[in-house]
Amino acid sequence: MSLKQVPDSNVKKPEYSEDQALNPLDVHVVILNNYVRKHHVVAFQALAQRVRQLTVLLSVPMEPDRDWDAQWEDLDVRVQKNWMFTTKWKHSSGFKEANFIHIPIDTNSQLKKLNPDIVFSYEMGMRTLFSSWYRRFHRDVPLVMVGNMSDHIESERGLLRRTMRKLIRSGVDYFTYNGPSCKRYFERLSIPAAKQFHVPYCVDPDSIFTGERTESTRSVRRLLYCGAMSERKGILQFTETLRRWCNENSSQQVELAIAGSGELQTKIAENASANLEIEFLGNCDTAALRDAYQFSDICVFPSLADEWGLVPIEAMASGVPVLGSIHAQSIEAVVVDDTNGWSFDPTEADSMMKALKRAMSCSNKTLFEMGITARKSVEHISSETTAEKFCEVITTVLPDQ
Repeated sequence: MSLKQVPDSNVKKPEYSEDQALNPLDVHVVILNNYVRKHHVVAFQALAQRVRQLTVLLSVPMEPDRDWDAQWEDLDVRVQKNWMFTTKWKHSSGFKEANFIHIPIDTNSQLKKLNPDIVFSYEMGMRTLFSSWYRRFHRDVPLVMVGNMSDHIESERGLLRRTMRKLIRSGVDYFTYNGPSCKRYFERLSIPAAKQFHVPYCVDPDSIFTGERTESTRSVRRLLYCGAMSERKGILQFTETLRRWCNENSSQQVELAIAGSGELQTKIAENASANLEIEFLGNCDTAALRDAYQFSDICVFPSLADEWGLVPIEAMASGVPVLGSIHAQSIEAVVVDDTNGWSFDPTEADSMMKALKRAMSCSNKTLFEMGITARKSVEHISSETTAEKFCEVITTVLPDQ
């Protein structure tokens, strides 16, 4: 099945079996990451049920640009000794954003203390480089790099980082990719297909509206954006395009609800007009997010660069078609134009406007039907699926399991 194909509606989510509960894999798994969000937590919890022991090593409890506190539930989480540096990420599409570099200096000592059977290290940075040094002296402990990245973003990395990644590649045994763009990047690095595994993202189920949806009877079209109001997310450009569409279609009332915060709020608010209402919901908890998805007709995600993008998956799982950027890997992976959503290039004004016109021309009935298809197209995405994929890696690289 192609990564972009809409999965069959009969696909079932894997369930945690009694056999797995009685016979977990006899391995100690150590996972290294910079920090964890809720979708990591639920996936790691599902994995912890399937192995003898799971330990998570984090560089920091939470990065400073996040608006929520660390929540690890019942996971065995240990925070490392870490040096963190802030740099400025400048992208050719025009945005600038803070980028946090982590150097977890006690990686080797932590791994020696934990004595794992297999190590999963997120991203091609210092934690994976340090893990590869541990691997050199523990040849029986496979090192798997978890690749949550996109070709669009990685193509602009500097010479130093590109050189370091070639060094890291040589010290890693296996690699996982989260979507088609990440896989393309691995192909550019000449990583053999036999060393690659697909381990997808999952979503926080608490943020998804799972209730029954009905066809809207409102004449007002309600759009929803969830995320930071920042340059990288492209929401200002989208709002300006939406205002132009509203000016050309003065008889159509439009609501744009924005769940999130950021420095562009004032500029975004200036695009409100007689037939365009912009509502700022602020930072929403999971209950508020469910409500936002429930009462929306279309979810918009105009990101200039996202290595995945959870919001489109949450929206589709909630029965909401998505109007999103091709530079968000989740859009590339699951959105089929005029079937469960619409895609566009946010760096091209004409592309964004054409997609917006197609979306806004749909009847309420068509949007309702697309929402049903959207739900079916992501029903295979779950914490259980992600945990099973991790286990497939483990049983493949440790054949005795």
